[in-house]
Amino acid sequence: MKKSAFLFLLVTSICVGQKNKSTKLGLATKKELQMSVYKKDTTANAIVLYEHANVYIDESNDFNFRTDYYHRIKLFKKEAFDRATISISLYKKERVEDVKAVTYNLYGGKFVREVHFLEKNVFKKKVTKNRTEVTFTLPNVKEGSVIEYVYSVISPYNQLDDWYFQSDIPKIKSNYSSAILGNWKYKIRIVGFLNLDEDNPSVKKNCVFIPGIGNGSCSVLSYGMKDIPAFKDEDYMLSKKNFISRLVFDLVSFTGVKGDIKKYTKTWKDADRTFKQDYFDGQTSKKSFFKKNLPQEIILEADELTRAKKIYDFIQDRFSWNEAYWTSKQLKIKDIFKEKTGSVDAINLTLYNSLQAVNIESYLMMLSTRQNGVPTTLYPVTADFNYMVVKVKINDKEYLLDATNKNLSFGLLPYRCLNGKGRVLDFKNGSYWQAISPNIKTSKRTKIRLELYEEGLKGTMQINRTGYFALNQREKINTESEDEYLENFEADYPHIEVVDYTVNNKNALEKQLEETYEIVIEEDFENSNTLRIYPFIVGRTSVNPFKLDQRDYPVDFGYARKYTYLLSLTIPDGYKVSKLPPKKSVGLPNKGGSFSFNIAHKGNKVNLFFKSSINKTRFSNREYFYLKEFYKQLIEVEGLYIELIKK
Repeated sequence: MKKSAFLFLLVTSICVGQKNKSTKLGLATKKELQMSVYKKDTTANAIVLYEHANVYIDESNDFNFRTDYYHRIKLFKKEAFDRATISISLYKKERVEDVKAVTYNLYGGKFVREVHFLEKNVFKKKVTKNRTEVTFTLPNVKEGSVIEYVYSVISPYNQLDDWYFQSDIPKIKSNYSSAILGNWKYKIRIVGFLNLDEDNPSVKKNCVFIPGIGNGSCSVLSYGMKDIPAFKDEDYMLSKKNFISRLVFDLVSFTGVKGDIKKYTKTWKDADRTFKQDYFDGQTSKKSFFKKNLPQEIILEADELTRAKKIYDFIQDRFSWNEAYWTSKQLKIKDIFKEKTGSVDAINLTLYNSLQAVNIESYLMMLSTRQNGVPTTLYPVTADFNYMVVKVKINDKEYLLDATNKNLSFGLLPYRCLNGKGRVLDFKNGSYWQAISPNIKTSKRTKIRLELYEEGLKGTMQINRTGYFALNQREKINTESEDEYLENFEADYPHIEVVDYTVNNKNALEKQLEETYEIVIEEDFENSNTLRIYPFIVGRTSVNPFKLDQRDYPVDFGYARKYTYLLSLTIPDGYKVSKLPPKKSVGLPNKGGSFSFNIAHKGNKVNLFFKSSINKTRFSNREYFYLKEFYKQLIEVEGLYIELIKK
C-alpha cells in the first residue's frame, strides 16, 4: 500500500505539470471575427485558427491515458456550418469528459461571446459493436462566426491515436504534446510531405522514483506545424492516409515495475501465427474435407493450370459475396461451403483449401485495399491489413486470385486490391513481400464505320475490351437487362440511337469482351451547306482529371491501359472535305505514356486513327504537370471536328 501511495504522489506531480499545458477556452479575438477571407487560400470556406492535443496519464481517472483537445475555427461560408457539429469516435471503454464550447459573433461591430454550450446537448449513440459516437453542435453559427471547443477523451488503452496536422481545410497552427512514462515505448512516424515547425521530443530523466527499482524516465513530446495548406483529394490516388501530414504512434513495448517486458511489435514469425490463428480461425488445413466435396472431374483433371482454373470457376460460381471483408463471427469454412455465401476471407479460404486439395501450389496473401492505406514494411503491423487473396504458382508462373466477383477472370484482382505490396504467408518457410501488379493487359479498341446521308449518320460500331475495361463493362451488362443497358447507353449518348446490338464473350471471362452496335446519329444535314462532324462519338475524354495547381502526392492509376479508336467515314457525292484536324503526337517523360492522332482523306473516305496509352501505373508529383498537360492536349484533340461543304 505504501508503494502504491508513493507512486500515486509521484505520478501526480508529473501529470499536473503536463495537464497545465492543455489549452483553455477564451482565446478568440475581434480581429479573427473581422477576418473575411484567408489570403493564402481564398477558396477555403473555413480555417482552423489553432488546435492542440495534449496527452498524459490522468491520476483522477485510474491512471488512464487522457487527451485534452482544443479547437478554434473560423467559418467563412454557409458550406462550413457542418463544422459546428463535432463527432467523436470512441472505442469500447473510451469515454468523453469535460465538453465545453462557445460561439463568437460580431453584432454591429461589437464582439459578442454567445451563451456557453450545455452538457445536456451532448449525444451518444452506438455505431458498431466496438464503436460509439459522441456528437454535439455549437449554437448561433453565422457566416463569420468563430467557434471554440474543448473536450477530453479518457482511454484505458495503450495505443495512442494518430494526430492529423492536415485536413480538408487550411490551418494556421496545429500542436501536439504528450508526457508518457518511460516504461511505454512507441515508434513515432511522421507521415506526409509537410515539414514540422516544432520538433522537440525529449526524455526527462529521474522524473519517477520507484523504491527497490530506481529512477524512471518520461518521454516528453512536442510537435507543431504552422500555415498548413488544405489536403485536396483528386482522382487516381491511394488512400489519403498515405499522404496527409500526421503523427503515427506504433506501440513497441511496456516494461513492468519488476522489469518484465511485454512486446507489442511482433516478428514476422509472430505475425504469421497471428494471421493463421486469429484472422483465419485455424481454417487453413481443411483440404481433406474438400477432397471429398469437390467434383471428381475437377480432381481428375490432368493439366495443372486447367485444374486450377476449374477450381477457381467452381468456387466463383458457387459463392455469393456478402460485401464484407471479414467474417464477424468465428469462421468455419465447412459451414460456409454449405451456405454458399460469405465474406472475402471465407470465400478465398475455401478457394485456398480447394487448391490445396488438388495439389496446386498455393499461398494466402494479406494485403491492404487502396482506401485502407499502404501497409508499413518497416516492421509487422497486422492491423495494417484488411483483405486476403490467394497466390498460385504453376509452371514457374504466378497468379493472384480472388473468387468474390463472378466477373473476375482468372489472375485478375479487384481494382481495390491494387495497392503496392502484399504479404505472402508461407507457413513452412516464412512470409515475404510481393508486389501486386496485374499480369493481364487492359485495353479498349473502338472501330466505327459511318456514312453520311440526308438525315444524319448511320453505320456500325464495334468495341472490344480486355482486362479491367472488360471487367467494368461486364459488371454493367450482367447486372441489367439488355433493354435497361441500351436505355442507359442512349441516355449517356443522347445523339445516338441503337438499332441493333449483340455481345460476345459476356461470360467467357478470359476472352475479350466484344460489343457490336448498329447505330443512327440523327442530324438535319439536308438544309446545311457546311457540316461539322465530331468524330469521337463515344468514349471521349471531356474533363481533365488533374486540376490542382500543385499535387504533393503521386498519381496512381492502379494499372496500365491502352486505347485505340478507328473511324471510317464515307462521304456522298454531294459533299467535299473542306477542313481536317491536324495530326498530332504527344509523349510523356520516362516513357510514361503517349497519344498519336492521324487523319487522312482519300476519295470518298475519311479515315481516322487515334491511339493513346498510359504505360506506368504510378507517376511522381514531379511528373504531375506533364500528366496534366498531356490530358489537356488529349481533350483538345478529341474535341476537334471534320468540316464538309456541299459542292
